[in-house]
Amino acid sequence: MKTIKSVLSILLMFVLGFNVFAQPAGTLPSSLPITSREVLVANAKRLVVKVMAQVSSRGFVHGAPGTMTYVEKTYIPSVPNQPDFTELSALVSMTGFQFETRNPSDPINVSFRFLDKGGRELFSGSHTFKLVKDAGGNYFPPSSEIRVKVWPAGDLPIEVPNADWVELALLNEQGETTETRSLDRDQRTGNYLFPTWLAGQQKVLLIAYDNRDDGTTVKAVYSAVTGTRQPTLERSVKASVAFENVLVFAPDTRLIIISPVINSEVAQIIRNGASPLVQVSFTKKWTFSFYAEVPGEIAKGFWIRRSDTLPWIYFKITGGNPTDVTTDNGVFDIIIDWAVGKQQQSFGDGGGKGGGGISVPTVNVGEKG
Repeated sequence: MKTIKSVLSILLMFVLGFNVFAQPAGTLPSSLPITSREVLVANAKRLVVKVMAQVSSRGFVHGAPGTMTYVEKTYIPSVPNQPDFTELSALVSMTGFQFETRNPSDPINVSFRFLDKGGRELFSGSHTFKLVKDAGGNYFPPSSEIRVKVWPAGDLPIEVPNADWVELALLNEQGETTETRSLDRDQRTGNYLFPTWLAGQQKVLLIAYDNRDDGTTVKAVYSAVTGTRQPTLERSVKASVAFENVLVFAPDTRLIIISPVINSEVAQIIRNGASPLVQVSFTKKWTFSFYAEVPGEIAKGFWIRRSDTLPWIYFKITGGNPTDVTTDNGVFDIIIDWAVGKQQQSFGDGGGKGGGGISVPTVNVGEKG
């Protein structure tokens, strides 16, 4: 089959941006290049050290004399530490590829990759075309230059000196953190990969951690809007526990009255549609008085047991007066017996049979009322 030879020239297009920052050694940086997509792109430009260009097609005849389908070049800025998009473009622009193809109808692809020192792709682009047949039956590229647009990678590396771990925090409209995740780290370069689309976002924070040899951890929080460090708040708070629907009285209390009229905590429990579990404790043999009511109703009575025993003993509340109970020392639980229907409770009232899964007492802890 007849082969066709062609020489292509390549012209590149870049999206430009600019950012410069310098950091003191030994500390987390004072700012990060995350304030916009353009800033990220400009920062990525600083990291380019190699350019790769390639032309490919399924119809190529490989190994033919004089063919050139791959070019790799190292980039060193003409002015130290000042990379230039123009230089990057010129490095591979006008690159002459030469190839042979057995099928002029096959698509031909031209691609470029701009890499950092670890081989990570920072910018890339490709363009596919077909050879065009002229009136004389010869095939040629559609133009003298194949223009390839080059785009930044979806995640671009950022340098965070001295950081052992970097975390990304996403906030909602109320400023609350809704998601946190660690940034991926390129193990070849130590750089962290920042999602390009999050640059400059108002609801994005970046947290860097420096785990030091002395066991301490230094932290820095960065705003994606300003790129600069922002202060964190160090506060202390004491926490306590309150068991829901449980009333605990001080040791050796003489008179225990359960009433929403005199106790706001009881009122809240009643509003919740519950009945409180009451705990009392005594340091010695003790006599106390117990009474319980809700608006329009006085409790029928109550069950009581010491916490280390299973049986319960029942006391009635009669005449609207507190009931006296004499006990030994210990911690006791009290369950109130309201009218049937309020809590649908059904406990045993003597006779040796329990109700609601609670047995009646077999051992007295006091005198029945």
